[in-house]
Amino acid sequence: MHKLFNLTKKFRAIFLGVFLCGLIFGLGSAQAQTDAAAVDQPISLWSTIAAGGLIGYLILIMSLVSVSFIIEHFVSIRKGVFLPEQLEQQLDETLEQNNIDHALEICKDDDSFLAMVISSGLQRAGSVFGFFDMQSAMQETSEREISRLYRKLEYLTFIAASAPMLGLLGTVTGMIASFNQIALTEGTAKPSQLAGGISEALVTTCLGLVVAIPTMFFVAFFRNRIDGYIAETETVVERLMGRFRKGTSAQ
Repeated sequence: MHKLFNLTKKFRAIFLGVFLCGLIFGLGSAQAQTDAAAVDQPISLWSTIAAGGLIGYLILIMSLVSVSFIIEHFVSIRKGVFLPEQLEQQLDETLEQNNIDHALEICKDDDSFLAMVISSGLQRAGSVFGFFDMQSAMQETSEREISRLYRKLEYLTFIAASAPMLGLLGTVTGMIASFNQIALTEGTAKPSQLAGGISEALVTTCLGLVVAIPTMFFVAFFRNRIDGYIAETETVVERLMGRFRKGTSAQ
């Protein structure tokens, strides 16, 4: 699992770089098109985003980061990472023969959640407290890995919480800009002079919600996915290691 986390970090960095480069190129192209476009041209998506100003661009970048994390989580949070079927079969056959050393070798060659938990328990086989010591080691490893998996979701949680706040900040700055125009014109400002600030206020609010709502959904989705795979893995661990509990009871 450590190797997989390192790979996904590299994947995430590459994905972010590609997205940010595409963003910069897209913004430059949109700006060139806006400068060349006539006044009576219909409002495009890029021009709407541009109305959000700097805060709108920040929210857009957050959306790209959110997408990269979501894709990375789909790669790293899957059943094959937690509970490989082939590993389960190999461990079942090996432990049925009471070949603990071979089972440990199998676990060391695998980075899955199941392998890490089983390996920590088998390393305590034959200890003074028997199965209870093995169970304690497996529980400690399981809790450590679960905490690390949940920490991976904190980035998406942060984006889901901060995107609406940035949208609210854009709302405030946009309204301030509009009221400044009213003050400068002594109450005689034209609608066109107020449109920029109002557009910034509405666009940033909309962008913040558009980013936050799907991100919150995927946070809940991946959290439930982790819980389901962990529960399934713990059931398999109990079945595989239950034979050691029987041996302890017999003694």
